[in-house]
Parts: sequence; structure tokens; C-alpha cells
Amino acid sequence: MLRCCVQSFFVVAMMCASATVTAQTTEVPADTTPTDVYREVQSVAHDIEHIRVYMGRQVNKQSPIDVSGVAPREVIYQASTLCEKVNRLGFETIREIAEKPAVPSREIVPADVLRMVRFAHGQVQKIAEELDLELVHPEPGPTESRTPTDVYKAIVQLNRQINLLLDKRFTPSDVYEELSLAIAHAANLRSRWPGDRIPPAADWEFGKRPTDVMKRLVQCSELVRSIAQAEGLQVLQFSLDESSLEAVSPSDVYDVAALLVAEMAYLNRMLVDV
Repeated sequence: MLRCCVQSFFVVAMMCASATVTAQTTEVPADTTPTDVYREVQSVAHDIEHIRVYMGRQVNKQSPIDVSGVAPREVIYQASTLCEKVNRLGFETIREIAEKPAVPSREIVPADVLRMVRFAHGQVQKIAEELDLELVHPEPGPTESRTPTDVYKAIVQLNRQINLLLDKRFTPSDVYEELSLAIAHAANLRSRWPGDRIPPAADWEFGKRPTDVMKRLVQCSELVRSIAQAEGLQVLQFSLDESSLEAVSPSDVYDVAALLVAEMAYLNRMLVDV
């Protein structure tokens, strides 16, 4: 009886604490370019800056991540992470979250990324409206041609800034959830060969910092890249110098973990689900 009452309390409390809004389909031009997506990301960053000033939070001063050869499928997972961070900000500020768009299971195009970013932008504007902030956008000037790599870097920087606005920032437990998903994809890939799907786990090591985890994820990323190249596929390449590694946060680790999920899902689709 007590257990049922406790469960009922949590259900009612969560219903009172937040409102979940069903995602609305956002129409975007089919001929969307990376430049269009970049412009939208910059607009979101402009609005986030208004909210940052209102909240009195610090400015992100981390240098952009060094990546090259980024494809739209890799960008959309960072855009999906952007939606998650905006949703968490929405919960903390106006007690509202929304169902984000799903990542399509086909080849990703810039229009898919723009749809995801516009969803996040809509949530940011709703937060600003509830906080009685007036968002004034300058007239857009000409934007030089941008690539998916430029968009990826811009979203990573935006994700970093939003994380600094959160009371409950992204933590190692969030990273663990992403890595669990990556392991599941890896197990499916491993099923192509005989033997155990997942090798034995390494011994537990205490005192791990975000820097240590990031180094291991960079190694994993390089292994994934080697597998892809051996199969004639292309995935992005990124590198972090020692100063950048020392400055990483759990939020940065989460972003790279989300990237690994994207790459493993891609390899699954190209090598297994055919």
C-alpha cells in the first residue's frame, strides 16, 4: 500500500512540476544548405546570449573543437544534443519540456539538421518569452559559404554555453547513458563475426577525470574511423591538444559520446542493416 502511494506521489508530482509538449513538425526547405543551418545556429546563440545576461551566468571561453571532414549525419547528433540541453534549460526555467524531433534512419541532409535546430530555437524563444525578455534580432547580413564542419563547431560552442546556464549540468551519468548506447551498437557490429559480442570489461579505475574519459573517447573515435576507412567509408576526424584536454567538462565528454553513437549507428546501417 505504501509503495503504491509513493509511486502515485511521484507520478502526480512530475505532472505538476512540468508540462511535456508534443513536438510539432517544422517545415524547412528541401534545398537547405549548411550555410542556412549555420545562420540559424547563430540566431539561437544570439537569443541564448540574452538569456545568459538575464541569468548572470558566465561566458563560455573554450576554444572551438578541432574537427574536419564532418558530414550532416554527424552534425544532426550534435543538434539533437542541443535540443536535450535546451529542454533541460526549459525545465529549470519555465518547467516545460518538449518532444524533440527524431533523427531519421536514412541518409541525413542539411534540411534534417535545420529542422532540429529550429526546434531548439523555438524552445529558446519560448523560454525568453516566459522570462519577459525582448529578443531583438539585427538585420542579417551576407553570410559566407559554410560547411557541415563549420556548423558542427558552432553547435558544440552553443552546447557549451547552454551547459553553463544549467543548474543541473550534464554529468558522468549522462555520459554513461550515451556510451551504453554506443556499446549496444558495437555489439551489433561485432555480431558479424563469431565469438562473444562484447569483450570483458576492463578493471575499474578510481579517480577518473573528464580529461581521462575524453582521451579514451578520442582513442575510440580513431578506432571507429579506422574501421570505416577499411570499409571505404568516411567519418570525421578531430584532435584535441593538451591544453584543450585539460579544460574539458562532462558536457564536452557527453558531446563526443553522442558523436560516437552517431558513428556507430552509421556503421550499423552501412555494414549490418543491409
